[in-house]
Amino acid sequence: MPPGFRRPQLHGNEDTLKSVHTVVSYELDAFGHVNNAVYLNYFEKARNDFLNARGLSFNDFFLWQAFPVLTSASLEFVLPARAGDRLLISGRVNSSSRTRFEIHYEISNGSSQIVCRGETRHVFVDSRSRPMAIPEEFRKKFLS
Repeated sequence: MPPGFRRPQLHGNEDTLKSVHTVVSYELDAFGHVNNAVYLNYFEKARNDFLNARGLSFNDFFLWQAFPVLTSASLEFVLPARAGDRLLISGRVNSSSRTRFEIHYEISNGSSQIVCRGETRHVFVDSRSRPMAIPEEFRKKFLS
C-alpha cells in the first residue's frame, strides 16, 4: 500500500488491482474536477498495471488471438477529484465464467475518502468478435 493511503473498503475477496495516479489538468472538466469519462481511464490503468504485474502483456492477446472487450461499465461518483490529487485505484475480480469476467473498483483520495465506485464487465472475443473461452493463462494469472 502506498504511503499515506489506507486500504479501501472493497467487500469480498482480497483486492487484486492497485494503481496510484496523480490527477493532471487535462483530465479536468470546465468545473475544475475530473471529468466523469476519465474515471474509466483510471479503471483501465489499474487493469493494465495488474496485467503487467502478473507477467502478462497486450502482446499475449495477439498470441492467443483472444481479446477482452468491455461490454458494460457503471460508475458512482461520490466526491470530486481535482488537479494534484493523488488517487488510489483499487479493484478485485468479482466474478468470472467461461467467457466473461467482472471487476469492482474503488478510487480513494489521499485522505482515504472514496471518490468513485464502479464495475466493468468484459467478454473475451476472437478475431471475428465472437465470444470465446477465456485463455487458461489469463485465467490463472489474472483471475485467480
